[in-house]
Amino acid sequence: MTRRAFYILFLLLTVPVVLRAQGYCCDRQGATLEYVRKISKSGETRWRHTMKVKDVSKGPDGSVVTSVSIFLKPNGKPYYKGDIIEQVVLRENNDVWVDMEAVTVEYIKGRAGLNATAEADPSIIPASMEPGDTLPQVSGKAKVSLLTYTYRIWDRKVLRRESISVPAGTFDCVVLEEHKLESGPGHNRDVLNHTWYCKGIGFVRHDTYINGKLDTSEILYSIK
Repeated sequence: MTRRAFYILFLLLTVPVVLRAQGYCCDRQGATLEYVRKISKSGETRWRHTMKVKDVSKGPDGSVVTSVSIFLKPNGKPYYKGDIIEQVVLRENNDVWVDMEAVTVEYIKGRAGLNATAEADPSIIPASMEPGDTLPQVSGKAKVSLLTYTYRIWDRKVLRRESISVPAGTFDCVVLEEHKLESGPGHNRDVLNHTWYCKGIGFVRHDTYINGKLDTSEILYSIK
């Protein structure tokens, strides 16, 4: 073996190699992400959110990532009626595709314990997001018995790239801004969201603004 060949082999064996690009979600089976959402005005904890990646399997359009989210009150009691199961598809180009119809039905079931039907646009989080990019609007509606609820997510734009430090560590992120309006009997909410996304993890921080004021922040505390 020549000295040059030996040197190249040495580099291959000792320098970390990135085998593939990543999308803005956690696709490591068995990973557990711990979040805490706090009320900005008081600093009190609204909930503790544990998300575990239960399964990663091959689908026709890419990797199907199934996660289970558990929400707990500060006293350890369940915040919702049940756990929330969510699936996303990590496509071959590393875009994250979300079936918003399924997500809407699952969240209503988990939060309120009610069965629902839904119609909604899919949501896509591109792997190639850059500051200044805009994302397509997402709208949908859900029917719970005779009641109809609607939502619209629009004015979706990538604000900047930012390195952010949270209890789980320091992460290089893109910051996505979205305007969300939810309407229906007994439930009307108009918010502006800022979300910090990191490749290979998903969201690291999620801020919600109401009437221009920061209402809550959900932050990643640990990842195992």
